[in-house]
Amino acid sequence: MSFINKLSSKVENVISGNWVKLPNRFPQESDWLKMGAVSLKPRTNTQDEILNSLKAHAKDNAEIADFLEHLDEMDNKYLGLAHDIVDLSNCNERLIGSINMLDKANENHSFMGHILGMLPVVSRENPAALDLSQAVINNSDTINAKYFLINLFGFDLHKMSGLAEQFKAVKEVIPIIARDTLSGGYLMDFSKNKEFFEFVKFLASSDSKPANVRMLNEIMKVIQTLCKKTNPNCDLGAIKTADTVTLRKNLDALPYYIENAEAQGKYSVDISGFLSKAAD
Repeated sequence: MSFINKLSSKVENVISGNWVKLPNRFPQESDWLKMGAVSLKPRTNTQDEILNSLKAHAKDNAEIADFLEHLDEMDNKYLGLAHDIVDLSNCNERLIGSINMLDKANENHSFMGHILGMLPVVSRENPAALDLSQAVINNSDTINAKYFLINLFGFDLHKMSGLAEQFKAVKEVIPIIARDTLSGGYLMDFSKNKEFFEFVKFLASSDSKPANVRMLNEIMKVIQTLCKKTNPNCDLGAIKTADTVTLRKNLDALPYYIENAEAQGKYSVDISGFLSKAAD
């Protein structure tokens, strides 16, 4: 039996019934498409509404039907994420460099099917990776969300539970990463999306201290508020590996450091050097 026939038989088992699709929660062709950092409200549908909508989608797509056959293996908390992945797969931004998640990822699956197929095991073995994915979807444009998902799910995420605390910490700073890397307009390529993904991967590495990563929200707020004429230099490698107690103590003094540099007319300030320096 061929792959397609095998999935087609599953469609009959899963989708019998008059199910109704939920509206796509992402901007469509006729909508105004905001690029870069966005703030999308979390999905508020009930699990039954999401499940019934996925069944309606499964009538048109055998990979979704195959995914539904394995729902008993997945934490239902991530049904909304699964539907977001389906919705993203039905987005056509009509821009040069847009991404079609229904394109083939491998011999047997599209990118959408590959990601959906990984959800059950990742929800059990490394749920922090799925929470991170949802944060990216909710805080960046659809092209960036697709690029991120395709690249993240290229890893064996279920084997990366050792990075769970890093994933949790990075999730909290996704909005500032999006604003930092995706601003400035659409460039008709994936350079900004790659920068975003590499930024996340860098902060989620095994040598990152989760508490340090979380402090980036405070650090960036101080810099954005107080650096008017002075240029801030900030080595994130030094920040993410610094002594956490030292970092916390120096962060409390950072506003005075910047205000003093501004008053003296300094061209630049070494933010990471100041934050990571232990007291003499």
